[in-house]
Amino acid sequence: MIHDYNFSVILPRLSGPLREILDAELCIGNAMVEISSGWPMPNVNVWLKKPLGRKYAADYPDLEYTYLGDARQWLEQYVDTKTGAMIAAKC
Repeated sequence: MIHDYNFSVILPRLSGPLREILDAELCIGNAMVEISSGWPMPNVNVWLKKPLGRKYAADYPDLEYTYLGDARQWLEQYVDTKTGAMIAAKC
């Protein structure tokens, strides 16, 4: 469950390339399942329900892409270390 605070306070912190990725994923039917701040990135973290619909690394070379494949954590992530933000896909 995502609380109103997460939508009104935390999610607006997501900007730039990560926001573009989130918008693209939502347009193709992916869904947010969790929004947080503090861990693992300090500013904003968004977890998606399904794996990312496409690979974005070539479009956004300043982002760090990692495939984790960890069923206890998450499948893959894009991190913006400059803004302290992450988008990840749950397994």
